[in-house]
Amino acid sequence: MEAYSASHGQLLLRSNPIDDEHETTIDLLFKPVEAVKIRDGFAGLVVRCATVGEATQIMASLPGVRADRGDRVFVLESQGRSDYVVSMAVGWHEGILPRTQGSFFNSANAHMRRWPTDPLDGLNAGFNAASIQDLVGALHADHQQQTRRDRFRYVFVLMTDVGSENRPKISGAGVFLTEADAEEAQALLAPKVASCWIETLPVAI
Repeated sequence: MEAYSASHGQLLLRSNPIDDEHETTIDLLFKPVEAVKIRDGFAGLVVRCATVGEATQIMASLPGVRADRGDRVFVLESQGRSDYVVSMAVGWHEGILPRTQGSFFNSANAHMRRWPTDPLDGLNAGFNAASIQDLVGALHADHQQQTRRDRFRYVFVLMTDVGSENRPKISGAGVFLTEADAEEAQALLAPKVASCWIETLPVAI
């Protein structure tokens, strides 16, 4: 399992390239998920709709789940074992996943103009948030190595406007690891500029 989001009950499974054996990544998205039984990982995977008998048996084992909203039972088969996901729909995408993109199902758009920090849209539980030590370590790492940027750390960016009311001139004045440091710098700059404010932005790690 790559990710789960309580927003719209989204479940993301992923097949990652391993040792250059496969160049592409496959993302498999179920939504909205009503019930799930899966293992930690799969070595090869077949996804199919359950037969009537299988669906009846699985739903009978889930007394708190109702399938009257159009849910389907999807069977996940791997190495002679079967698991299942109960959801309304499943979709998949295969391609070259950019290192800074969380998944094929969550990317910047007209309504989300910041870098998405999570593989799925909706509430970010912060499971992929990095510590300050991780951020410092990333700054010292060998950036010649092409690694995925799956984690993030928020930093505090001090923005200033040094223009006039009719012609604003906005630019960044500094980046700080803590909000307290950014606020202290803001107090120093505030008397010198038309306006200044702090924005919180994610750094890919």
